[in-house]
Order: sequence, then structure tokens, then C-alpha cells
Amino acid sequence: MNRVLLLSPPFVKDYMRNARCDFVSLSRSQWYPIWLGYLGCFLEQHGYEVELIDAPSYALDRQASLARCAAWRPDFLVVYSGRLSEDNDVAFVEELARALDVPGVFVGPYASIDPQRLALKIAARANLARFARVVRGEFELPVLELLQGRQHEQIANLCYADGDTVKENPQRPKLDRQTLDSFPFLSDFFARHLDLRRYRTPSEHYPFIDIMTGRGCSWGHCTYCLWVHTFVTGACYNSRSPACVAEELLFIQNSLPAVRSVMLQDDTLTAARAQELSQAFLDARCRIPWSCYCRADLDIETMRLMKRAGCRNAHVGYESANPEILKRIKKGVSVERMTRFTAEAKQAGLHIHGDFAIGFPGETKASAQATIDWACKLRPHTAQFQLMIPFPGTPFHRELEEQGLLVAGMPNYPDASAEELEQLAKKAYRRYYLSGWFAWRVLTHPRELFFSRLGTYARAIPSIFWKKYVR
Repeated sequence: MNRVLLLSPPFVKDYMRNARCDFVSLSRSQWYPIWLGYLGCFLEQHGYEVELIDAPSYALDRQASLARCAAWRPDFLVVYSGRLSEDNDVAFVEELARALDVPGVFVGPYASIDPQRLALKIAARANLARFARVVRGEFELPVLELLQGRQHEQIANLCYADGDTVKENPQRPKLDRQTLDSFPFLSDFFARHLDLRRYRTPSEHYPFIDIMTGRGCSWGHCTYCLWVHTFVTGACYNSRSPACVAEELLFIQNSLPAVRSVMLQDDTLTAARAQELSQAFLDARCRIPWSCYCRADLDIETMRLMKRAGCRNAHVGYESANPEILKRIKKGVSVERMTRFTAEAKQAGLHIHGDFAIGFPGETKASAQATIDWACKLRPHTAQFQLMIPFPGTPFHRELEEQGLLVAGMPNYPDASAEELEQLAKKAYRRYYLSGWFAWRVLTHPRELFFSRLGTYARAIPSIFWKKYVR
């Protein structure tokens, strides 16, 4: 089995399954298939021929996807499934398996939510006996071992159907620094396998590229986070060496001239990690701009160092303006600290992409309105207002399920129904982006905030006024 096809299957228009939650994007954003990408460069390193088909990002329908898969004639198929698209993905793979007669495996954060249930669902399909396997958590080593012919019971992290039952093997240790440093550069793999112009997000220069400098979240307590509770679990942060990361940024800077910025997709950069990476970038004379995820508790000196080292944008999870909600979701940062952080980030010269959320436990119309008011007071450079998704396997989901507060898998509270929460999220977007101060920002930065985003605005306007969200 030398030819391996990595597949993100086709689904509905503007669907994105490569982020920390899967949804139909209001802004036509598409992140890179980062986990499939790391598997791809790892398998190439071990002598396998790899093809990556990211159907949603290329707007491929079922027929076009089937044709591309069949034309490449793989020996093995790795499927990165989604939450919303799971039934579609299983049906598509069944159709593909009939045409190609190949074995395969399902992987990824969504597959890791309940791998036994997914393996049973796959096994129930008449033509998918050789696909009734799911990897929970990091999947590079388990997939390699499957390709090498190791017996199922010997492969840690693997869940597989065995007759009428499903067996789940123990978890292996998470990948350490030595292993992560040994991976080939993801940026090189993406540049060879993907059209980089297929990927965009309003907060980043276009075209940009994604890489990871480490895996896991050092905080690891937020009750709603899918990756923390089902994929790279717990409070951990296994990182590449700063020198290795700086070397990759230099590679992007010198070998991929079309790339205008790099997004570091680590769950969250700690102050210590931000300092050591920034110093490594300065020492290596990296000039390419970069962005990152961080918590709203970095000190101003760290942010000034990040700015000197090329950081332009920090993605920050503010979540809610309600202190009780923040405690309930174990955010670990106060409203006052996040407000001070925002002012200091602006002093340091960093842009902020603010992630605000509607629909946490205890949410009311009044608390949601307070979050909207707070976001408009903070005025980050860009903002999103996420209608919260309770992922099975998270404490957030368990809490709502136990209290009978789920309707069709979405939050539904006594003072804020699922429909009202959706309307509040739409109201938040209108309030933020149709404000006078944001209009002034657009007028003073027309290229960045208007001409480069015409497609985004055309897609977003119906969604924040009259179009119903896909849940």
C-alpha cells in the first residue's frame, strides 16, 4: 500500500471542517487541512506517495471528488470527517470504496469524539468492512502502522470493529519535541500539494499559510473545547524547538514568496513560548509577518517583543463579558484582565481578532447583550461572534444534556431559546460591523478592509440578516 490518499470529503458550500469547530463559514473562510497535512509530510518522509484532496476548499462536489480520487488510484484512504458532515462522509466513502475497492481509516478531532460509535456506524455499511477503523487522537503513527501491516490489536489509539463488537486500544504517549522536530516542513508539503489561494480568513494577509509550533493547550480546562477534551487531551503543550520553527519561517520567507503571512495554529501561545519564539525569529532575521492564538493575559513587554519579531495579529478568545459564565466555563481570565490586555496589545502595536461567544451555560438575553456591548467597547481589529456548539465529549455538552437544555444538539435556555441565541449572534455582527467607527476604519484602510473582502461581505450580509445558520 504505497499510494495514500488523504481526503476531506465534499459537503455543502462554504463548509469548513479544518478549524477547531466545523461550520458553514459566514465569511467564506477556509483554514488549511493542518492535521492531514502533517500526516502527509510524515508519510512522505517514510517513503509513501501521498495525494491530498480537500474537497470543501476547492468547492468540489461529489462527482468531481469521486473523479479525482479514482484518477489517482490510491492503495489506501485516510478520511478526515466532520461533525455536521459525518453521515455524508460515511456515505461518500462507501460510494468511493465501491468504485476503488480500497481499505481505509477515519481520523481527526470529530472522529475522536466517540470512535466506537463511529466505527459501528461504518461497520453497518455493507461495503465498508475494511473502513471500520477510527484513530482517536494524534494519528500519524497509527496510520503508518496500519500501512505497514501491523495487527489491529497492536496499534495504540486505534478503535476497530471485530465481528459484532468494537474494540478500542489504549492511548499512546503524545508526540514529543524530538519527534515533532523530525517532521518535514508542513509549509513545503502544502506548497506542493495545495493551491494556497484557496485558503483565506479575514483576519490574515492573503495568501497566508498555517503551521504548528506545538500541540496541545497548556491551560486545558475550558469546558467547551473539542481538541482539549477529545483529541490532544488535557493540559499539555508539546512543542517544537524554537530553532526548528525559525528555520521553517525562513524557508517560507525565502522559498514561498507569494505567502504574505504565517498563522501559528498552536492552541495558545504562553508568555514563555511567545518570548522564546520571538527571540528565535529575531536572531534568525525572520521578516515574514506571523499571527497566533493566545490567552488575554499576556503582559505588555511580551507583546512588544512579539511585535518586534513580526507578530501582527493575535487571535484571542474573550468568550463572554459575564463573570459567572467565565467561571462556569473555566476560562481562567477575568473581564478586567482581558480589558487591560486589549489596551496593552494596542499599545504594543498588535492587531487583535476577538472571538466572542453566544450560548454558554447560564446565558440570558441580557448577558449576551452585555458581551456584544463589551466587544464594541474593546474594538478589536476584527471580531467574530460564535454561536456556541456543544460538542459531545466536552463538559459543556454533558452539562446541557444533563439539564435538558439541548434542542437538536444546540443550546436552548429558559431566557434564551436556540432561535433567540441565533438572532443575538446575528445582531452582534450587525452592531459591530455596521457601526460608525468600523465604517471609518474601512474608509481609512480601504484596501485591507473593503476591496480585499468584497466576496466576504457578499456572503456575510444574507447570513447576518435573513439566512438561517446551518447547525
